[in-house]
Amino acid sequence: MEGYVCYRADHPTGRARGGAVVLAKQDLAHYHLHTVTSSDTQLAAIMVETPLGEILVAAAYLPPNIPWNRAEFDSLADSRGTALHEALTPCSAQVLATGRPTHFPYNRQSTPSCIDFFIFKGIPNSVLSVREEYDLSSDHLPLLTTINTAAQRIPKKRRLVLPGSNIQRFKAELNSLINLNTQILSVEDVDAAVQTLLDQVHAAAANAAPAHIYSAPTSQRPRTFSPILEGLLALKKRLRREYVRTQDPTIDRIYRRIANRVRKELIISKRNATDTMLEEATADESSKFALWKLSSRYKRQAAPKFPVRLPDDTWARSPMDRAEAFACNLEERFKPFETASHGRIQRVAQILEAPLQMSLPVSPITFQEDKRTRNEPETQEYSGAASAPTAPTSASGLEKPPSPRPSTCLLLLQFIPNAQQRVACCAY
Repeated sequence: MEGYVCYRADHPTGRARGGAVVLAKQDLAHYHLHTVTSSDTQLAAIMVETPLGEILVAAAYLPPNIPWNRAEFDSLADSRGTALHEALTPCSAQVLATGRPTHFPYNRQSTPSCIDFFIFKGIPNSVLSVREEYDLSSDHLPLLTTINTAAQRIPKKRRLVLPGSNIQRFKAELNSLINLNTQILSVEDVDAAVQTLLDQVHAAAANAAPAHIYSAPTSQRPRTFSPILEGLLALKKRLRREYVRTQDPTIDRIYRRIANRVRKELIISKRNATDTMLEEATADESSKFALWKLSSRYKRQAAPKFPVRLPDDTWARSPMDRAEAFACNLEERFKPFETASHGRIQRVAQILEAPLQMSLPVSPITFQEDKRTRNEPETQEYSGAASAPTAPTSASGLEKPPSPRPSTCLLLLQFIPNAQQRVACCAY
């Protein structure tokens, strides 16, 4: 699912049976704990960070045809509800449910039962709420619980330059904000100068950002349906609720008929929306090249699968045969190095154990070196002295217009490392 992280605990047989899953939003602060995939239990668990503390959220499934042993419940002689109560009492856990049945068997002679519930511990009852969900079509009535507390969100990455930003304004703003008359005499001054430069860069980027930022539509935004489709969805939900309550086969047939009609209407609606987008899309910047984005999946060609020959001069047919052929090819191409001689090993050990000798001090960074590294035209000679440099000026005494990179920013980027070397500030 888009925007979510899926933690699955499938049945070990690999068939469509049993299993448990936990879905967490990508921006939710959480981490995965463990997964249990045995024949009698499937469990997936994560830890979520909230103002109440870390909350363990787990989804577990116990098949009904597996006998419950003493390690899971307290007593085999008691009924299952009593055994569950006896197992939860020592650990001070509680059960959260609606008090109504959640399983309605298709056999009219069977009795509805409550087999879907929540177990919680250490969470106040005042922040918990539970309700039934009628949208899924099965003999189970799923429950939805809500913890009324704000979850910790992962902060989004701060983007420096947004699409549509005015680069020339960014350079001018940065030139006006940077102050080259700065003295760096200690390690604290180095940290302060670096932080000030970063704040100035972000401030210039914010001033150069566009007034209105375009955001592409996401799947989390509400979708608009036709009145016919909205009516069918409401009728489908009402029939589902009525069938769960009465177990009438006539209502079940009507419900399935409406579900098929909804599925067809969704296909038609999606097809019409795609046709409308293709008619309005263009290949230029006016529609943000929507035509290329929409037609990319139709123009994409399947990746070629070239035939692979096995070492015994036969063709590889299955994926296992192709993997074996590639493994044999790698074994022939890559050979281990021969063992080095004892004298060479001693020489390498002596080189590694010898202390580092610095005969000459590190020379300061010069403007010529920075120019060669950045491939910028030379605008001013700068020797990298310890004193603060001045802004470049023209013959008339006025400041030069901003270069492809701000000249004052380049001078400051040379000044800070030279001062860092002078005060012996080593980054770690």
